[in-house]
Amino acid sequence: MVKDKSKIVFVSDMDGTLLSADKTLSKRNADAIARLREAGGIFAVATGRVLQATEHYFKPFGLECPVILCNGGMIYNCGEKKVLFAEYLDSKSARATVAELLEKFPQVCAEICTPDCIYDVQINEQEKYHWKIGGFTAKVCDSLDEVPEDKWCKILFAMPENIMPAFAECAAAFSHEAEFFSSNPIFFEMLPKGCTKGTALEKLIKALGREDAYTVAMGDFNNDIQMLQYADFAACPSNAIDEVKAICDLVCSSDCTQGAVAEAIDYILIK
Repeated sequence: MVKDKSKIVFVSDMDGTLLSADKTLSKRNADAIARLREAGGIFAVATGRVLQATEHYFKPFGLECPVILCNGGMIYNCGEKKVLFAEYLDSKSARATVAELLEKFPQVCAEICTPDCIYDVQINEQEKYHWKIGGFTAKVCDSLDEVPEDKWCKILFAMPENIMPAFAECAAAFSHEAEFFSSNPIFFEMLPKGCTKGTALEKLIKALGREDAYTVAMGDFNNDIQMLQYADFAACPSNAIDEVKAICDLVCSSDCTQGAVAEAIDYILIK
């Protein structure tokens, strides 16, 4: 374990990891983040959320540094309120893919995210739930034609859980043009080819100017796996899926609501 605690860069997923089930930051986690910073370490987040669904957390988290958004599609400097890096889908080919998927699966909603707006096509109850937990609303469109083509950061497909296996199998046919993965039992995402939290973590370390950092990553779901594999040390809460637990150096006894991030931070600081 690293002796110089000032070299620690701790990057945590938000939903299911840092945030409690009610989408708040627990006092236990907040206090542990403060201890990490007092030791000279850096705390950042890596989330699948877009800017519109994340920025209201920056002040409560005390974030002034760059963070990873859109599951690796964007790095945003919270202090400077500036996009440092962004990858965008080829909107013409992505539009054709989304159109085909929505035609085959009319129960599915496509949430199309841009830096300035979020658009929903085929709104459903799962997407309304996403609004609630994400703290945002989207512009509801009657058709895909109403969505402008410029700067599609990512597309989130919201659906009933029983639809997911068939949808994922169908989406696999388009894997040559984009990254596809599940980020929740009812959410399936489409990102620019090559974009993951893992590739973004490498860019984040460079943006921080901390190439000598001891990186600690923490997450709970499939979209966190490449970030966990890239880090020097990987941790997860007790509520993580088995595939994540299998690759982590530390599986916490606490879940996200009980303060798993605090447990991991204290483990790193004490060792």
